[in-house]
Amino acid sequence: MKLKNVLLVSALSFVFVGSSFAKENNSDTNTISKACNNADNFQFIIMGDRTGKEQKGVFSEILQKVNSMRPEFVLSVGDNIQGYTEDVNALNAQWDEFESMISLLDMPFINVAGNHDVTNKVEKEIFNKRYGKPYFHKIYKDVLFLFIDTQDTTLELTPEISAELDKENKKLKNMIKTQGYTPETMEFFEKYEAKQRQYNGGKISDEQFNYFKDVLEKNKNIRWTFVLLHKPIWKEEVPPKAWTDLEKLLSLKPHTVIAGHEHRHQYEVKNNHDYIIMGTCGGGWVWPKTLTGVYHHILWITMDGSKPLITNIYTNGIMEKSDIRPYQHSVLAAPEVNENGK
Repeated sequence: MKLKNVLLVSALSFVFVGSSFAKENNSDTNTISKACNNADNFQFIIMGDRTGKEQKGVFSEILQKVNSMRPEFVLSVGDNIQGYTEDVNALNAQWDEFESMISLLDMPFINVAGNHDVTNKVEKEIFNKRYGKPYFHKIYKDVLFLFIDTQDTTLELTPEISAELDKENKKLKNMIKTQGYTPETMEFFEKYEAKQRQYNGGKISDEQFNYFKDVLEKNKNIRWTFVLLHKPIWKEEVPPKAWTDLEKLLSLKPHTVIAGHEHRHQYEVKNNHDYIIMGTCGGGWVWPKTLTGVYHHILWITMDGSKPLITNIYTNGIMEKSDIRPYQHSVLAAPEVNENGK
């Protein structure tokens, strides 16, 4: 009997609390008074590489999903055309194709220059004609965005170094083909990638450094700074001096660094700041798909007061309202058991 009374009191208490909560929210004003919607806050999306062994159709599909999410603008870490040619007609056709794709967006799309976009003098001239300087800055709601050109003053490789890299590239492809992604293959892969960074890494001119130094001096009280660049030059064995000097200027400011190029999503904290390398938005994968970070994704970033909230979203997980699919067990689902529970 006592137990029943306890249960009854508990039930009544629950109803009372629930009714009170409902009454409080159904006020006479008929408005939602505590919505999470500060006028100073905003949302934007960052996208990874589209090209470099492009997977056709992926980028356009992602753009449709991004547009439906209604960010205030979209940023790209570069490699938006295949490039690597000096054929003016071919390059203009590639940029026309890209611009046709992003024309479906209802918000601005701002892109960093990647190595596929500005790898030679002809490509740089076309990029500059279409978009202006490949390094620049923007300010939105007291947040600073630095767009850095890591192809600035890139030096031509000597024939000997080019031949050496080509030879090792062929060896790597043969190892993958004949023995798969074994520990030996991955070790060689990492050494090859390190050598690529050494000889073909990012470059930043003194002129570009001085430009950003001036920008930072003129915007000392900004609430956050986002640094976008294509190549993750902080990973190079000896990063360019202009970059390390820029890092020193940024060190006392709240900031986040975001790059692309490697087609594999990576994250680290460096000097108490987030450093992120984007995966892909259509770019191909040299890495095995089983390796962490090998996927198409976007970053959904909300500037919330004085700090950003960064959410990583698989693009396969963004579905249209009519996109109804059969349920599929994920790798995180509980394992199946037999009739004996084993």
